[in-house]
Amino acid sequence: MNLDSLIAKYPSERDAIARLAEVLSSDEHKEYTLNRLSDLVHPNSVESLAGALGELVRSGELKLIVRVISPSTLGGIKDFRSLEEVPHVVRDWRSDTEIEVKPQNLRLVYIT
Repeated sequence: MNLDSLIAKYPSERDAIARLAEVLSSDEHKEYTLNRLSDLVHPNSVESLAGALGELVRSGELKLIVRVISPSTLGGIKDFRSLEEVPHVVRDWRSDTEIEVKPQNLRLVYIT
């Protein structure tokens, strides 16, 4: 992870970026939402954290997926590479129903 370029772009987030590097340095693949990462690294600005995460996605150091969440069980139903790929209706295998995908059923997930 190129900490220097992230710190140069977000100097007020120097400490949060260092904590982010620690969190993301694990060898195992983990999944995080923006809210979870914010809770872990305590940025001054969630918007700056989102910007830094965007830089890491663009550089290939993180992967970003769009996950459709079951409204009945709140578990993940299916992952997509982009918002454009998410269909209007998805089969909720958790409740054995078809659901209309609404914004509240979507989660952005960062994968290490």
